[in-house]
Amino acid sequence: MSILKKLFSKKYIWISLGISALLLRIVFGFFPALCEYLYSRSFFLGIRWIIDNSWGRFMPFAMFYVFFLSMALWALFLLRREIIRRNSGIKRREWWKNFGWNFSNFTGGLIFFFMILWGFNYARIPIEKTMAIDARELDSLEMRAEADFITKQCRLSRSEIDGADTFEIDAKFFPENLEDEMRNCLVLVLKDLGYPTIGKVRGRQLYPGLLYGFSSSGVYWPFTGEGHIESALHILQKPFTLAHEMSHGYGFGDEGTCNFLGYLACLRSKNAAIRYSGYLGYWRYVFSEVDPEYYQKNRPLIDRGMFNDLAAIRRDMKPYFEFIPGFHEVAYDAYLRMQGIRDGILNYDRMILLVAALRRK
Repeated sequence: MSILKKLFSKKYIWISLGISALLLRIVFGFFPALCEYLYSRSFFLGIRWIIDNSWGRFMPFAMFYVFFLSMALWALFLLRREIIRRNSGIKRREWWKNFGWNFSNFTGGLIFFFMILWGFNYARIPIEKTMAIDARELDSLEMRAEADFITKQCRLSRSEIDGADTFEIDAKFFPENLEDEMRNCLVLVLKDLGYPTIGKVRGRQLYPGLLYGFSSSGVYWPFTGEGHIESALHILQKPFTLAHEMSHGYGFGDEGTCNFLGYLACLRSKNAAIRYSGYLGYWRYVFSEVDPEYYQKNRPLIDRGMFNDLAAIRRDMKPYFEFIPGFHEVAYDAYLRMQGIRDGILNYDRMILLVAALRRK
């Protein structure tokens, strides 16, 4: 049987579907409007509705655990089957050939479901075009101006928190069901921007240290359709991170866009502590990009309470470690570039350009 016949046989159909999904992704890359209106604003909404009205509504814990447990059991089953086949007397060359086809079939299935369930969203129309804002690069003076702006906003927004003093902001200042609050705020932002918001994307909290082990504070898992955050995050980081991961769930792949939407969702809240957490999250991004000399010069101007909040965030992160140092940054950078995001992991910082562009408008 030729390779072409194998690809279109029932046994190896997942390879064909995976290749077809990749080809469609390439087409969408050339025609973002096609992706926007055929997938992101239509087909994907049906997927969103199904997920959010099934396990998204009824499961009391993250399907993330169920997915990986199922995959582990399946992998053990396949491994056992391959070992039995290898010991049955089959020739080594034939065994490796069959193993390669089976592995390709499995990979093709993963690619197909990843794209169908969410991955095509990477090719949709960029949010700055939809909003008609000019998200251009900032020069050093403009970046310093942005730093001045956000430092002032942090100080003002923190002063609006009733009962706050110079000690760190803790959980008592936030609503009990933070997930619902951030989802509601995000939905309001998306509706204002003209995006459909079918379903209720979940924002689950995973076991402490699990995401920190991969140098991450949150993750959206397309195969289960749920967003997740690191439960060990300081409470001041949770609103912004929850809204970021839920933004992925509503159909946005670009990390800078999800940061931007997370920031706007925080500012939309009536809770003063949540608004402050949004400004503080943006402050951390801006001051990671502004020149060090400027930061050292302006460090004494940081509000005392804000200074204690930043110290508390660093304190809460300290007990956790990365499982394989440096792996996440390299792997995720490569993944983002494969999805057409040219700046890779630096895409998170694109939030600054979007916020600055919106303020100019």
